[in-house]
Amino acid sequence: MELRSQKNPQNMNKPELAALFAELDLKGLFLVWGPRRGSQRSEQIARALGIEIEYLYLTTKQGLLYAPFKYLYQGLATWVLLARRRPQVVIIQDPPIIGPLFVYLFSLLFGTKFIIDSHTEAIEDAEWQWSIPLHRFLSKRAITTIVTNEPLKQKLDSWQVNTFVLPDPPMVLPAATALPLQSGPMNMVMICMGDLDEPVAEMVQVAQTLPDINFYITGNCEPNFPEVVKTAPANVHFTGYIKEDFFPLLKAVDAVICLTTCSYTFLSGANEALWMGKPLITSDSPILRSYFTQGTIHTGNSTEKLREAVLQMSQDLPQFQTGILELQRQRRPEWHQKAQALIQLIGRSISAKPATAPA
Repeated sequence: MELRSQKNPQNMNKPELAALFAELDLKGLFLVWGPRRGSQRSEQIARALGIEIEYLYLTTKQGLLYAPFKYLYQGLATWVLLARRRPQVVIIQDPPIIGPLFVYLFSLLFGTKFIIDSHTEAIEDAEWQWSIPLHRFLSKRAITTIVTNEPLKQKLDSWQVNTFVLPDPPMVLPAATALPLQSGPMNMVMICMGDLDEPVAEMVQVAQTLPDINFYITGNCEPNFPEVVKTAPANVHFTGYIKEDFFPLLKAVDAVICLTTCSYTFLSGANEALWMGKPLITSDSPILRSYFTQGTIHTGNSTEKLREAVLQMSQDLPQFQTGILELQRQRRPEWHQKAQALIQLIGRSISAKPATAPA
């Protein structure tokens, strides 16, 4: 299936990408087994391609006690949804890998093509290592498996499967009025989920030594950091999960902090900072250093290193503000070029004759 248009990615915006996908004359669907919260990667990709997105979940509770029931419910709900919509191409988020499994089983009966959008934890987290053989099996039968960075692609290439690198997309940001914040010389937000790979305790220790700077920390931090939340100083504000006020908060702050101890993680919060035009402090991993090359301070996750980064940001803020806007101009056409290549890959796959997948 050939595309009639070959747009210059320098001039391509999201509606034009959607028009390019529409030329394939395919009905597409993006499917997420989970609630709409945290990373907006899936929603932004679906919007860029002009396809619908659905979130299916029974409960947000996790563990062996809940898994059989929620996966069975979500599997049946997936089949009902696919039977009603009859998409020709499904992009399914992973984890959990059980979602792609149900889409694959549906494809055996109805010929639906599918793409796995594999997040870092699906490949790297100990929680999902049991699923690697199943992941490999399904990836061999998918059009491709999308990952966010080159090191993850190299890992999947060793499985001898088709992989495609697609970082988080340029964001279409809603119009937002800046949220009123505490008075002070500087306000920073730490975008996080409250997970153990995020140095929340270290960040609060930094805040204790810099009382003039206000720090806002998102996510549900109390379960993993109860004492940190309880004893935090007055200049630390734990917001919990926020939806309506998230972008107004980002608009109001001077800089964004987004950190992880995981080496292969592409941080969606860092991407949100980029497209909000906010200078960024993030972890010094090869993946983050290679992508966030301007307007950014890369730092270690220790209290000492984080404090140095915060002080540098506060002293040189105008320089970092200029740099992050320049990075926007660089990354936007790069992402559109990758998205165009993905659409072309989908078109070629739909046109190709079915082949038996290797074991």
